[in-house]
Amino acid sequence: MKLKFIISMFFVVASISLASSCKKEDPGDGTKPEIVVLGLNPLYWAQDIPYIDPGAIAYDITTAGDTINLTNGIVITNNVDVAAIGDYSVKYNVADESGLHAEEMIRAVKVVLGKK
Repeated sequence: MKLKFIISMFFVVASISLASSCKKEDPGDGTKPEIVVLGLNPLYWAQDIPYIDPGAIAYDITTAGDTINLTNGIVITNNVDVAAIGDYSVKYNVADESGLHAEEMIRAVKVVLGKK
């Protein structure tokens, strides 16, 4: 499980670095922004272990074809309760400068009995 977490975190850092290196001059072209959920989906999580979400990145394409990084504007709704075994969800949404919202993305989180 540690190896999967480390690999997931590597992809998070690499994706954020790539997204933040894009041009950010134009407010957008009227198209909805996109969200990419990072890591596994569904994600299995051991009971009583503090939940750390792998996150997501968001971007929008401008009229000039440049990419605007909207990752810092993502609104996350997280109802994961690691004290109780069950199925939960983490929802991600973002809006661009013109107020257009991305299609909401959802990560399924399954809290399961872990090793004791």
